[in-house]
Amino acid sequence: MTTPPAFQYPQVTAAIRSGIGAVRQNDQLFPRRAARRSAAHRRILAHCRQHIPKSLNESDYLQAAAKSRGAYPPSIKAIGSDHQLRIARHAGIIGVAGRLASLVTVPDAVAGYALSAGLAFARSLHQHFYEHDLSDAMVIASSNAVTDAIALLQRLPPPEPAR
Repeated sequence: MTTPPAFQYPQVTAAIRSGIGAVRQNDQLFPRRAARRSAAHRRILAHCRQHIPKSLNESDYLQAAAKSRGAYPPSIKAIGSDHQLRIARHAGIIGVAGRLASLVTVPDAVAGYALSAGLAFARSLHQHFYEHDLSDAMVIASSNAVTDAIALLQRLPPPEPAR
């Protein structure tokens, strides 16, 4: 797995803001609410990440696809909440993920590709859950790509401490 380069907090916040689009008043979160939302998203993320390897080990590929796909949005939403921004729409998740991948791609093309691929594979696994159109090997590979992308996302810089 590749390591994302060090970024400054404002760069990540700017990427999130541009991914959301026009930031409305209710997209800005107060610190206490942002912390609660981040914690809630991270609980969902932890639950999904805990069950992905279990499902793969049990050869329950449909459940592995569901948990892998289910882990991606809360990882993006938690990062947004950490930066006191609410990502409420599916388009916002995709936009923010794309902007973060673009930010990472400039200094590290491999890490940027891993983030972009993680989003694409998460979307593919979502479709597979309903259509059962992927082979077991593809579910395993896709699940691993999503897991790697989430791990990279979790290493982006945290917010600056309150002053």
